[in-house]
Amino acid sequence: MQPEHSYMEQSSGAGKGTQSGRSVQIPIFYQILVSMIFVAVIPVILLSMVSLGGTESIVATIGTPATVLVLTVGTVLMVLIWSYFVAHHVTRPIVELSAIATRISSGYLPKREVEVRSNDEIGELVIAFNRMVNTYRILDTLAKEEPE
Repeated sequence: MQPEHSYMEQSSGAGKGTQSGRSVQIPIFYQILVSMIFVAVIPVILLSMVSLGGTESIVATIGTPATVLVLTVGTVLMVLIWSYFVAHHVTRPIVELSAIATRISSGYLPKREVEVRSNDEIGELVIAFNRMVNTYRILDTLAKEEPE
């Protein structure tokens, strides 16, 4: 039981350290906002290339309608790929917490805390979840000692 206790102390200290302001906390809203601005700029850049004549060889080879189609398909593919990575970045920790919470509700008590991977709202959620699990551990230990 002692090694588990020391791990909890180390993890709790790390959680407090991230809240003390040693690293910059960027809210998820702003992360997504910046990524959407990035995605919105891609078509503007591609249209600028076409209007400034940077695609003359492509237009001469495949024609204007085909060039517009290629640029549109390329933009849509880039937007889809970027959106997938942003959505995956946001939802993966929540899905992991949900799976662990489901296991805890059926009686499983994890031996280690969930790793805090970010310093945003999701990281704060993981820290709060770890505190909740630690409180549950204490209550579970007290409940096992009580029947004596």
